Formats: sequence, structure tokens, C-alpha cells
Amino acid sequence: MRPSAAALVLEDLSIGQSAAFDAVITGNDIDAFAALSGDTSPLHVDATFARDRGFGDRVAHGAHLVALASRLAGMYLPGRNALLLAVNASFAAPVLPGTRVTVSGVVEQVSDSVRSVVLKLRVVDTDSRATLARGRLTIGFTDGGPARSTAHG
Repeated sequence: MRPSAAALVLEDLSIGQSAAFDAVITGNDIDAFAALSGDTSPLHVDATFARDRGFGDRVAHGAHLVALASRLAGMYLPGRNALLLAVNASFAAPVLPGTRVTVSGVVEQVSDSVRSVVLKLRVVDTDSRATLARGRLTIGFTDGGPARSTAHG
């Protein structure tokens, strides 16, 4: 059974509102993301290669963390009415298999005129609290807003 997405609309959101979830980045997740994306760089799929370059193990794709940011928008804040318009992300530290991450977003801007919000994104190592990634998500809405017409013809 799939988890149910939140169903917030623009009018439900205010500056400072937040949401977060935890996830564990597994080796299987890294393999699946490599297969899905086609990015099979040895840094992601070959532990020996990664260790030879100074990493403790294979490194998760930065785009995998962006995919988790998409989960934040599509499932939690605002949820099912979200339309991801833009992502700006930077990566502060590598994420290795077995890392538990906390993905969080805080509403930073609400724009009634263009019916969008900007979330401040942060991905941290749940155990050490070290920042792994940060950025901003610009999110539009698919609910049609308060002026939505149901008239036909």
C-alpha cells in the first residue's frame, strides 16, 4: 500500500511552516538509482574505486538527494497538489550506504500572485546532524486555486 500524500493548497501554507522525514540510503538504493539514471560512474557502483579516491565507500548520487527533495514536496509539503518548478541544491558532504538522512523543508516565501512557495531545503545525517545538502525548492500548485472555474460551455 502506498503512503498517502498530504493535500495542502497554497492558502494552507505560511512562512516558517515545515515538514521532514527520515530515510536510509542503502547500497541497493544506490544501485537502483544508478540503473534508473544511467549514471553508473564507478564512484557510485564500485566500492574499491571510491575507497581509492578517499571515500569510505560508494557515494550516493547527488541527484538521489534531489529525488528525496522531490518526495518532500510531493508527499509532505505541500503534497499531492505540488508541482516542482525549480530546484537549487548544493552538496556539502558525500552520502555513503547505510547513512540515515533527515530531509526537511521550511516555507521561506509564499507568493499569492504566482501561486507558488519557496522551501528552504536541508538534508542532514540523522545521527551526526552534519549537513549533507542544502538548497531551495520552488513549488507551484495543481489544485487550480480559489479562482478555479467549474463552469462549462
